[in-house]
Amino acid sequence: MNQLVQPCRDPHFTPEWFDLLQRTAIPDGSIATYYPVGPTYHPAASLLPMLRVARHPHKLKGLSTFYTPLYAPIHEDLLDFEALTGCFTQLRKSASISIINLAPLDPDGHFFPAAFSALRQAGWLTDRYFCFGNWYALLERPDFAAYFASLPSQLRNTVKRARKKLDKERTFALVIQTQPDSGLGQAVDEFVMVYNHSWKRPEPYPDFIPELCKLAAAQGWLRLGIVRLDGQPIAAQIWLVCAGTAYIVKLAYHRNYAKFSAGSVLTAHLMQHVIDIDKVMAIDYLIGDDRYKQDWTPLRRERHGIIAFNLRTVRGCLAAAQHFAGHFLHHRSLYDARRLPILPRSSTCQSFPL
Repeated sequence: MNQLVQPCRDPHFTPEWFDLLQRTAIPDGSIATYYPVGPTYHPAASLLPMLRVARHPHKLKGLSTFYTPLYAPIHEDLLDFEALTGCFTQLRKSASISIINLAPLDPDGHFFPAAFSALRQAGWLTDRYFCFGNWYALLERPDFAAYFASLPSQLRNTVKRARKKLDKERTFALVIQTQPDSGLGQAVDEFVMVYNHSWKRPEPYPDFIPELCKLAAAQGWLRLGIVRLDGQPIAAQIWLVCAGTAYIVKLAYHRNYAKFSAGSVLTAHLMQHVIDIDKVMAIDYLIGDDRYKQDWTPLRRERHGIIAFNLRTVRGCLAAAQHFAGHFLHHRSLYDARRLPILPRSSTCQSFPL
């Protein structure tokens, strides 16, 4: 049976994206391999980018990192089920590979059920798991005024007050860098400076963000927003725009200027740009259930992972036993918790998430 899927135009599934990860955001000594999973007669091959991390040589994972919001093959529209099953069959025969881990995936997409079925058909013991929530918005029409009016009143008032306050500053400026011109280097440096003075942890792979911006600018994806006050960058955000969707990648504000709510002002400014100028019909906050994302984007979906164990190897058997034993103990704990009597509020007993 051949199983073809619909075209995917997400930047995170392109050869350029995987090349970027391979160059800038994987541990030293790790090996990336691209497995063909499509018809050999087609000039544009469907490839499954995989990674063997140096410190875990018996594990094979999708070529994804914590920068990855969604994982799928290159040219997913040409994915062939028989080729995918054959790939996993050959990998199972390798005594050096005990575990395959694919994440994060769209459980309602095309690749997730194809990969899950192909792994099982190839003889892998397979399970799925939750990765993170993803907040997004779908627009009826590209009209920022209508979109803004739909936001919670508290958020709208915050943005209006903050913008009014900043507009009174004579040296206040909003900039959106989109082109690979002479201004790109300064905009990237300003983003890095703001990020390093924010509440966020330093980037573990410092080359990734500058190289992402260069790639995105060259591809026409980049929307790099900067808020400047007295020439000082105080908020910065990196967005990508492609095929009618705006992807919000990174955002930060300078902690010394938190009182200006410049991050909210910049988000609104970028929203207006991508909706009224780029005419996007979807906005995607990518990774995580952060509370502020729910104010800007009302819809939520989940990203899941697939883990598979090679029972032909000792490591695979031991890892599977540990994995499914953990499942059993977790569900047993939930079952026992439901049977416990209701305790008074003064009790220090920690409840289980039901």
